[in-house]
Amino acid sequence: MNHRNRSASWLIFVAVLSLHFLEHGYGPWTWGLMVLQFLVYPHAVYLRARHARDPLAAEIQNMLLDSFCFGLWAAALGFPLWIVYTLVICGCINMTAFRALKGVLQALACAAAGAVLVVAVDGWRFSPDTSLRVSALSMLCLSVYLVLFARDAHTRTVTLSTTRARLRQSEAALQGQLQAVQSLQAQLTEQAHRDPLTGLYNRRYLNAAMQREIDGCAREGATLALLLFDLDHFKQINDRFGHAAGDEVLCQIAALLQQSMRPSDICCRYGGEEFLLLLPGMALQTAVERAQALRQQVAQRRWLAEGQPVDVTLSVGVACAHDATIAPAALIALADRALYQAKAEGRNRVCVVGATPAAEAEGVSTTPMVPAA
Repeated sequence: MNHRNRSASWLIFVAVLSLHFLEHGYGPWTWGLMVLQFLVYPHAVYLRARHARDPLAAEIQNMLLDSFCFGLWAAALGFPLWIVYTLVICGCINMTAFRALKGVLQALACAAAGAVLVVAVDGWRFSPDTSLRVSALSMLCLSVYLVLFARDAHTRTVTLSTTRARLRQSEAALQGQLQAVQSLQAQLTEQAHRDPLTGLYNRRYLNAAMQREIDGCAREGATLALLLFDLDHFKQINDRFGHAAGDEVLCQIAALLQQSMRPSDICCRYGGEEFLLLLPGMALQTAVERAQALRQQVAQRRWLAEGQPVDVTLSVGVACAHDATIAPAALIALADRALYQAKAEGRNRVCVVGATPAAEAEGVSTTPMVPAA
């Protein structure tokens, strides 16, 4: 861009200087220096910047050199007003585009340095007047340069606006993709934590949730009850009606458990025909009553599997944690021991084990108890 603007505007400026030289009778050396400065120099500095390790830094150096040379010419010609103004203001405009106000000061300093050098070597001359033709050509040269500069600024603005629009579109697309990925991750996480048959949480989720629930209840000074359910004689259902019927029964039991849950409860499919229900903040006696209610609902309900009536009953083991000292595996083991006792006593019943001595304070024996009605 600078090469194009420099070459075009300086070519017009050659006409300005040529007319001024003719009017003042300058010799061949001056004409030769003009050709080198305004016709050869633009291409030389362009090639230098193009092949530099840092093209931008090299071009800024070129523009400062431009201003220095303008100072040389201004002093050598005796400071003709329109010629000096055109040269100096163009140098300042160039540097402003790259370095704002700092660039203006640098351009003026370089131009002043060039002028001082000529005055020191060749003496002071001051001839500010220019003819009408030279002034008009200087105005034309400056106008062309400003139009070229404004056109480039417009081109950069349009390019920047287009680039920003594309970036916004890309950002919106990336946001959409990110949301899709996050949604997919959430779905995958949910699927990884869910039992594919019943839709209940699985043991993987339970392993992560139990310690969190124990700690939470301990912080609040509440208890955490755990109910472990097992379908009685479930193998007979599979053997008699088929595995599809067994799966249908499991899904119906899961639906019943979900209907009875509070928002804070966690229900998991613990094993093949085993279900586990975590009840944060529920006292042991209340948990026993809850287990009894669920057991009775299952026993009294008319179940169908593949259109055939099926008798379904539950055995339930209940345990309760009162503080954070018990490990999740230990709490499950207590409920499992109570469940084993319920099975041993004839199934279709609820048995309970207290996780801590505090259970006795609630009037509930820590030995298996509460047979079915």
